[in-house]
Amino acid sequence: MPKISSPWLRNTAEGRWYGLGRYLAMFPASFAQQAIDHLTTKGEPVLDPCCGRGNGPFTAAVLGRPSVAIDINPAAWIFTATKLQPEPDPDRVVSRLNEMGRATRARDKKSRSRFETMAWSPKVRAFLKASRRELDWKGSRVDRTLMAFIALHMQDKLGSGLSNAMSPTIAYSPDYAVKWWTMRGLSSPPDVDPIAMLATKIRRRYECGVPTLAKGNAILGDARVVLRKLPKIRAGLLITSPPYCGAIDYWNDNWLRLWLLGHEFKKNWNKSAKYGCRAEYQELLQSIFGESSRHLKPGATVLVRAARQRDTATMCAKAMAETWPKRPIYERPSTSPHRSISVHHGRGGRIAKEIDLLIPGKHGKSWWEDRGFMPCELV
Repeated sequence: MPKISSPWLRNTAEGRWYGLGRYLAMFPASFAQQAIDHLTTKGEPVLDPCCGRGNGPFTAAVLGRPSVAIDINPAAWIFTATKLQPEPDPDRVVSRLNEMGRATRARDKKSRSRFETMAWSPKVRAFLKASRRELDWKGSRVDRTLMAFIALHMQDKLGSGLSNAMSPTIAYSPDYAVKWWTMRGLSSPPDVDPIAMLATKIRRRYECGVPTLAKGNAILGDARVVLRKLPKIRAGLLITSPPYCGAIDYWNDNWLRLWLLGHEFKKNWNKSAKYGCRAEYQELLQSIFGESSRHLKPGATVLVRAARQRDTATMCAKAMAETWPKRPIYERPSTSPHRSISVHHGRGGRIAKEIDLLIPGKHGKSWWEDRGFMPCELV
């Protein structure tokens, strides 16, 4: 098998674009690369119905596998869609960025709350509101690429982005953020020129160019509905990490970026996506896997990374067994070597703890046997 260069190296176009986007759950780079490299052949489509920021589909496209990525969350989708089909010309992105600077209006600088006053300077507030109003991120590749950069940097560590000190991943509630800033003497946001800062970050991302990718299709929508309507993909691998049961509110933990993409400037509990009801969560998994099964070719591999906590892995294994009752399921424990976002959501311990669930296909038997997969005991 030919040697594949690591897609996460920072001195390559693949590495630069792999890292675009922050989201609440994601595949480690090595996991996605090794699995796709060994469990498929070049040219075989790869399907991820719960793609998050798109690490799996992007890696598949880097390795010459066409990919279909689906997510219901616009914040996840915009990162995935941009990585799979970025605007190739940075000058066009920067030109559009400059247009956003000129599109600001005097009233855009006004703050609607103490949170907004402390989060961004008037110049940044005006820029974000103009971008929210003007950018056609669903219909234009240039606008989508620029919006992905803005969404990435609108909340970040102090000095690294456009905001006062914030979590780069989770958007905390306004009251909590105000108290946190006040206790630490961070009542004034940094005086940032959003056009200059983002132009630098865009140029840096493009320093190595854009990667050469197999065709990748990112679809915004409910996977159950999308897969029902989609023409058959005939994928050789289904690789995904479904939402965790009761651990993360995928909507409200992204409320700031969702506001940038057109939603309300507040958490919306009517749209909560925490998947706390186990019966509904089990039904969700069964439906996603069931709809996915018609898009897999005979002998395709299924690889699912699931959280150990709250019986998420058990419910995933049960849904897999019901969808593919005649095929064996294997499992292995998987522990991330790095401190993870899971720390903030009660998933236990300093580092992420998950279980990989595998239904073997035609390829990669020596790989998964060497990686410690054993017959699944969860079902």
